[in-house]
Amino acid sequence: MGVMSHRNRRALVVGINNYARGPLYGCVADAEGIATRLARHDDGAPNFTVAILTADHGADPVDRPDLREAMAQLFENASGKDLFFYFSGHGREDIRGAELVTSDNDGVPVNELMTLANNSAASTVTIVLDCCFSGDVGNTPGLQATQVAPDFRKAIAALSEGVTVLAASKSTEVSMESAGHGEFTRLLLDGLDGAATDHLGNITALSLYAHASRAFDAWEQTPVFKAHVTDAVLLRSGPEWISAEDARHLPDHFDTATSRISLTDEHEGEGRPLSSPGTPAQQELDYLKRLRNVGLATTENDEDFYFATLQHHDVFLTPAGRMLWALADKGSL
Repeated sequence: MGVMSHRNRRALVVGINNYARGPLYGCVADAEGIATRLARHDDGAPNFTVAILTADHGADPVDRPDLREAMAQLFENASGKDLFFYFSGHGREDIRGAELVTSDNDGVPVNELMTLANNSAASTVTIVLDCCFSGDVGNTPGLQATQVAPDFRKAIAALSEGVTVLAASKSTEVSMESAGHGEFTRLLLDGLDGAATDHLGNITALSLYAHASRAFDAWEQTPVFKAHVTDAVLLRSGPEWISAEDARHLPDHFDTATSRISLTDEHEGEGRPLSSPGTPAQQELDYLKRLRNVGLATTENDEDFYFATLQHHDVFLTPAGRMLWALADKGSL
């Protein structure tokens, strides 16, 4: 998955602590943390161009006209761009659906946000909400009355192609904050720092959801994921488990995805100076160890490579290794 030009990537990040009623305490920190991580990849390369809109206690509020104007600017002249919208603050529900609540205790309906997203000319739109009832986003407006009732039937969502939604809780649930952050966003920040990467360091909305959702049990809020995509958009490049160069060399060592390499005494050798790269066989063992360390190669019964070398046993690719081998073999890495 290649890194997109930052000129085509635009993000709006909103965090509101300052409410006339029911102040919050972690939303500005949530927004600042998300904005910092989206602005640059792990290696420092530019990522999204981020606009941040926050209201802390004692600071200027973010009222409904402010949020609406910022949302309109996000989606304006967006053809060919990857857009990202994040909101941390109060959410509320009624029979018309959920709203993103602003400092003045007014709100912007999530249906309004989805209309902008679904009608946008952007290549992709990623929406991440950490607020109560956030899972209502994308649900069909005509069925809202049944979706927010206590005995609601299964919701029906409507997302245009390229739209992804990641919400902190179901449409009937509250979202919690603790220790200075939203509980959901804290997990997203960990994911963006590297906990949600694949072997090559790619982080997507789906990998963030997979990381965050498993942290909540049956008595807690339930994160929601909705998407209509043909290719998951790269949100950030984090720390890679293995270099792309090592991954590209998989077919150089394994003739097929199911090939085996028999370890020999030459792989271990008689030792070598620390400054020496070693013999070709020793260098191959070093490479195989790097694959093993990230779960791409293994031995029968997960035997240690030292003993596998003594017994001349085989090394072979794991399912994850075979997947990367296939990508390398067709030149996709």
